[in-house]
Amino acid sequence: MLGKRDPQRNLFATDTLIGEEALAKMGFHGILAHEGHRLFRDEDFAAIYSEVTGRPSTPPSVLALATLLQYFDKV
Repeated sequence: MLGKRDPQRNLFATDTLIGEEALAKMGFHGILAHEGHRLFRDEDFAAIYSEVTGRPSTPPSVLALATLLQYFDKV
């Protein structure tokens, strides 16, 4: 089943904790922290997940961001 990220921004969101100015200074990582939810949406990956079997997955939007960060940081 497709796990979904909660669309509601919370008090502990990165831009709330450190501020948008600090994110702007972080370059690529700051852009992903601020705009990552717009780049990758869980609905974009719905076709590869079953709607009826299994337990909810880790949200694929989170996995896509993690994969992009791994590639960028060469890990």
